[in-house]
Amino acid sequence: MNYTLTKHISLLIAGLMTMAFLDAQWLEMQFDDSDMALDLTEAFSFQKYPTYEQYTEMMQQFARDYPEICLLDTFGYSVEGRLLLALKISDQVEQEEAEAGFFYTSSMHGDELVGFVLLLRLADYLLSRYESDGEVTELVGNLAIWINPLANPDGSYSADNGVSLKNAVRKTKKGIDLNRNFPDPGKAEPDDTTGRATENRYMMEFLRKHKFTMSANIHSGAEVVNYPWDHTAALHADDEWYRFISREYADETMAVDPEYMFGWPDVGITNGYQWYYIDGGRQDYINYYLEGREVTLELSNEMKLPSDLLDTYWNINRRSLLNYMAQSMYGIRGMVTDLQTGDPLKARITIPGHDSSYSVVHSSAGHGDFYRLIKEGVYDLVVSSSGYYNDTVMAVPVTDYQATPLQIQLERDPHASLAIRRAPQFRIYPNPTHGELIIEAHQQLPRSTEISIYGTDGIQYLHLSTHLSDDPFALSIHTLPSGLYVIRITSNEYTYSKIFMKE
Repeated sequence: MNYTLTKHISLLIAGLMTMAFLDAQWLEMQFDDSDMALDLTEAFSFQKYPTYEQYTEMMQQFARDYPEICLLDTFGYSVEGRLLLALKISDQVEQEEAEAGFFYTSSMHGDELVGFVLLLRLADYLLSRYESDGEVTELVGNLAIWINPLANPDGSYSADNGVSLKNAVRKTKKGIDLNRNFPDPGKAEPDDTTGRATENRYMMEFLRKHKFTMSANIHSGAEVVNYPWDHTAALHADDEWYRFISREYADETMAVDPEYMFGWPDVGITNGYQWYYIDGGRQDYINYYLEGREVTLELSNEMKLPSDLLDTYWNINRRSLLNYMAQSMYGIRGMVTDLQTGDPLKARITIPGHDSSYSVVHSSAGHGDFYRLIKEGVYDLVVSSSGYYNDTVMAVPVTDYQATPLQIQLERDPHASLAIRRAPQFRIYPNPTHGELIIEAHQQLPRSTEISIYGTDGIQYLHLSTHLSDDPFALSIHTLPSGLYVIRITSNEYTYSKIFMKE
C-alpha cells in the first residue's frame, strides 16, 4: 500500500475519534516476518524491526560505543523475564547533576510498534551527533535524557519466542493493560506498587527514583498529541502550557506532512478526557503523583506499522521529538540554598493563584535545583522549607523558548521548634521483589545506618553501612535465593524491621 493511500486511511480513522479503531484489525496494513531485521546490521538501519535479541544487543552496543555519554540500565524484568531497559544519555553520564531529567518511553501496549524503532533511532541520532551538532550537544549537555524503547516486551514478542512481532498483543503475559494499571487520582488511590502489574511496579519505582521534569509515552492507533487529563474533565493548572507544547509538536509534524495529525477538532492535539475517559493511565499518574509533565504521543494510526514506512515516520517526527525535549530546558530554572551555609535545600515552590496541589514542584535535596515549566507570563513564587522563613519572589518573568534562572537563599527561622527526636520511618518496596529493594527514609538520618538481611532461619545474608537521605536507596539482592527474608535497619538506637519476599 503506498504512502498517499495510507494517509487517506489515517484521516478517516482520526476523524472518527472513537475507541473502535483500537481493535479494528481489518484496518491494519499487512505486517509479517518480512518486516523483521535479518541481522544486527539491518536492525541498525532502522528500516526493519529488531528481534528481541537484536534489541538488547543494540542497547548494549549504544553503551559500549559511547561510554562517556551513554549508560544502560536494566530497571526491571517482565513476567517472562525479559529485560526492561533504559538508556541514559548525558554529558556527565555517571554523575547525578543539577539538571532537568527527560524521559521517552514507548510500546507499553505491546502491539503499538512505531515508537519502538523511532526511539532506538533517536538514541542513535543523539549519540552519533554529540559534539558535531550544536542542537544535540546542547540537549545532551543540559539534560539527563532517558530512553526506554520497549515497556512491554512480553506483549510485543508474544507467542513468537522473541524473533517476530507479527503476533504482538496489547496486554502483558498476564492479560493486563499497562495503561489502565497505574494509581488513579480520580479514585484517590495511594502511590503504591502493591497489586500492580509486574512491569508497572518496576516502571513506578524507576519513575519515582528519577522524578523526571518532563516525559512522553508513545503509542499507536491514532495520530494526535494527547495532553492531561485523561480521568477528569477538569483542566490541569498548566493547561495553557500543555496546549502550547502539544501544538508545537503537532504543527512541526504537519510542516513535513500536512495530512499527518490532521482531522481533529483542535487540529493535531486533544485533551485526553475530551477524546475518551480512562483511569489508571500513566500520563495522569506522572502528572498528579510525581510532579512531572507528561503527554501521550499517538504517532501512527496503524498499530503494527509496516517497516517500509518507518523512515517516513521518522522524518515526520524527528524535528518534533527534539523540540519536545528542548521544552524541558525552558521556564523557571532555580536553585534553593541555605543563606548562611550555602548548602542545597529541598523546598516547595508554589505559584499563588495558579497552582493546584498536584502542580507544585520541589527542589532536589542533593543540589537544590528545581524546574518549573510554565507558559509565558509574570508570576510570583513562594518558596518554603521546614525550619526556614518563606521567601516570596515577586514578578518573575517567563518567556516562551527561554529559561529564567533564579538563585534563592532561605534564612533559618531561629524560633522554629527543634525537631523532636523520634524513631525514623522507612518505606521498603517492591514487595515481592525480583532483585532490588528500594529503601526510602522519611527524613535524612544524621549518622551511618546499618542494613542487614536475615533469612527466616536467622542466618544473616547481607550487612552494610550507608548514609540514608530522603532520596530512594537501591539495594541489590539479586544473589539471594527465592524466599522470605527480614530486612533490619538500625539508626542510632532505633531498629526498623520488615518481612519481604524475593521471587
